[in-house]
Amino acid sequence: MGNSEIWFSHRENRYDAELKENQRVFHWRGETEIWDWDNCSVSSVKTQSERLRVVIRSTNEVFSRYKRQNVELRYMLGFDVSNISKPKPENYHEPPSDNLSDKKYGQERLRWVIQLDDDYWIWQWAKEGIGIENSEIYSIYQMLKKTQSNQYIEKNVFSVLTKDINKIIPVVYQPAIDSWNNFVREIHCHKINEKEFEVSILFNNEELRRHRILNRVYEWFRSLFYGRTIDIETFKIILNNGVPSEFKFSNIYSGEFNQLEQDTVHEEKAWGDEETPLHKIKYYYANYNHPIVFINTSNHAMAEHDNNHRLWKWEYVAWEKNSPVVYGEKSRQEIEDLFKSRIRFGRVD
Repeated sequence: MGNSEIWFSHRENRYDAELKENQRVFHWRGETEIWDWDNCSVSSVKTQSERLRVVIRSTNEVFSRYKRQNVELRYMLGFDVSNISKPKPENYHEPPSDNLSDKKYGQERLRWVIQLDDDYWIWQWAKEGIGIENSEIYSIYQMLKKTQSNQYIEKNVFSVLTKDINKIIPVVYQPAIDSWNNFVREIHCHKINEKEFEVSILFNNEELRRHRILNRVYEWFRSLFYGRTIDIETFKIILNNGVPSEFKFSNIYSGEFNQLEQDTVHEEKAWGDEETPLHKIKYYYANYNHPIVFINTSNHAMAEHDNNHRLWKWEYVAWEKNSPVVYGEKSRQEIEDLFKSRIRFGRVD
């Protein structure tokens, strides 16, 4: 994404996502404060309820032991608003370098800021020699107002810059809880035929939350039965006239309301794949080749919509060279066969 002078601030509660009494627990505290994030980009779409869905993205470079190289972690937060204020100048303290509970702010400086409803602000530090109407923040304001005036479109495409490849590859979002180890390692998109793709997501692990006491037994079972502790979940993309149109989440659909703390969600169980319901794709990343899917629960149940609106997400754009995940095109069966072959050589991942 590169460096950006745009900041984003929002009023939100803190949360705990820690090991307590032998269980991984997640809960919101009653402590509300302002969180500040730098190096941001902004995009938006119109929602069916006539509100504006704003998406903030930020990045951070880290070293990946899995890929053995520096990678770019991408973060995303989406929220709906109705009111967009015109950019205005105001004084604001310099934010600290992190969002720890004992934050220490710097001196006050002049910033140019857009306020969205009561709890969101997009801003940049004021620059000498130019007017606010010629600033980047004013261009963002014009973009937001233009999107707000647009007609609602059932299939929304988020405008983002990417080094694209002409392949159908979904973009995956997952709550970014660093203290938990359920993050994505690989995304495989296997073409079955001209109307159907099979997508398999490999997760670093599947640590239970609500049933943490059973976690070691569960890991032992997966190692013995599957030859791996890595969790694999699979869904399908259905095409209509060559364009991804629907998802099929057989036995791994999160439903409308199940959130991160849930760890035993397996909605839409079916005897056969043909019985699994179809879900219309709601959002696309950059173009119609990249439908968006959300990981909503701790056991990796997913959906076409986000059930954890208040949490930042990891954004997995698998085809980018500096992505933290590995992109492949293996089928689910090929992946399973690979793990089975490792058992014969005494290796379990």
